[in-house]
Amino acid sequence: MHPAPPAADRSTRKDPPAMKNYDVVVIGFGPVGQMLSAQLGQAGHSVAAFEAYETLYGLSRAGHMDDEIVRTLQKIGIDEEFKSDAVPWDMYDMRTKAFDGELLLRMDWSQVGPHGHRGHWIFYQNYLELAMHRAVTETGNVDITMGTKAVGFEQDDDGVTITLEHRKSGEQTQVRAKYLIAADGANSSIRERLGIKTWVGNCDYNQLVVDCREKHKLNFEFDNGQFADPERPGCLFQLGAHHHRWEWTLLPGEKPEDFTEERVWELLKPWVGPDDVEILRRPVYNFREVVAEHWQDGRVFLAGDSAHVLWPFAGEGMCNGIRDASSLAWRLNLVLRDQASPQILDSYTADRKPIFVAWMNLSREIGLPCVITDPEIAAMRDQGLKAAMADPSLIPPMPEIPGPTSFVRPNDPTASTVGVQGMVEVDGTKGLFDNLVGTGWVLLTTDADALTSLSEQQRDLIDRIGIITAHVGAPGSGAKIVDVDGTYLQWLSGLGATTVLIRPDFWLFGSAEQASQTGALLDSLADGLAGRFPTPARVPQPDEAQPDRAVDAATAGV
Repeated sequence: MHPAPPAADRSTRKDPPAMKNYDVVVIGFGPVGQMLSAQLGQAGHSVAAFEAYETLYGLSRAGHMDDEIVRTLQKIGIDEEFKSDAVPWDMYDMRTKAFDGELLLRMDWSQVGPHGHRGHWIFYQNYLELAMHRAVTETGNVDITMGTKAVGFEQDDDGVTITLEHRKSGEQTQVRAKYLIAADGANSSIRERLGIKTWVGNCDYNQLVVDCREKHKLNFEFDNGQFADPERPGCLFQLGAHHHRWEWTLLPGEKPEDFTEERVWELLKPWVGPDDVEILRRPVYNFREVVAEHWQDGRVFLAGDSAHVLWPFAGEGMCNGIRDASSLAWRLNLVLRDQASPQILDSYTADRKPIFVAWMNLSREIGLPCVITDPEIAAMRDQGLKAAMADPSLIPPMPEIPGPTSFVRPNDPTASTVGVQGMVEVDGTKGLFDNLVGTGWVLLTTDADALTSLSEQQRDLIDRIGIITAHVGAPGSGAKIVDVDGTYLQWLSGLGATTVLIRPDFWLFGSAEQASQTGALLDSLADGLAGRFPTPARVPQPDEAQPDRAVDAATAGV
């Protein structure tokens, strides 16, 4: 038997500070970490976000956003601030040369998308991050710590203990959370510590990216498109209202260190000089395709680049990370509120991974024709694209982007489709549906009987989950929510439905053809939230699912 240790002198002993406890800890405070923090903070949950850099990164990486992601910005209240500098992208062109080139491809991007915003936007990421940071801080529920990285973690049945280290002082602290989210980028230390394997695809191309601040307004005859010149392929486009980006594909034998500032000015010379722009950065990026095997390990989740990386040509890298954030946020919100079984978290990877892989395939198919440096192959590509412009029936189908299939109503053909947003009028005020009616789970119907024929149990589900009920009708119909442009009546008619149940991330959970079937739709949601849906199957890696997709530039666009 060991003797008892001497009693401590309580007058001088310093007890360690109590470990702070949070609902969620987010590692990484780029756009994905910010979106997670904003949505969870706005839902009332306690969040701690840690970022390795001392300040917001301060340099743009992403430059394109689609209407789904603008709607997600609308959800956290910053879409108008975003649009104050962002530019709607009207036309996407691909030409044989940057100057006096022949047109190879033209896509009209000037339309409003199904989410109620213009379909494509180009923007300067720094301004986006400042707006998102404001949205996070205004929740009052998020502690943000900069200059601090995660160096370890341990999870148990009740939560995760995270060890953090201040980058300058080396001081270590620990915090506790119910869940940990790794939004710490492509080189995620959390993913590595978990031992999650990754699939690596096409990494054969390097691209010089030059971001510039305009010293005066720039106008080019050809802007916002690709110049597929085999002598030096590249592109240029606006980064919002006051910045511009140029990119060039490195030729065989060239190395990143070849592109000094002097060399970059030579490349820019046909467009601008030092009197026109200030070069903000000029990195060389290696195009990469990376997909993590699974995006969840117990109470730890991967989101954004820690889970996946794709080529930049569809402009959907950051967009997919924000989709991850939204997909995780509503699940965690319900679990943390004890309104759903933790089993719904198991559907995260199965919902998101197939969608990302489809975007990855599309990005590659768009990108490969743009980086061809062999003149003979480029000539074949040009011939094929010109023929397709003359006869659009020759254009091969592009990979389809699916919707989520793991947490939707089983055997419902309308499930996994987009929950559209249109203009409505409520009490004399006109605006977008989400602004006037709200976001979250939405039970939308054109038949008022759908809301009056529910059981007490179904009404209780609506109250507990906070489902928004919305009766929408044509002008003069008596509906409280007026369908100003006929968007909702046309949409539901096309679905063959009178009622739809929309998830918080804007996908349909399912629909009801008749008002009397609305209760069954809610019962299906109750089953899913109680963990009675089948366990999601493992999502195969891209080489398992599509072994024939190993395409290279030699065959692209031909």
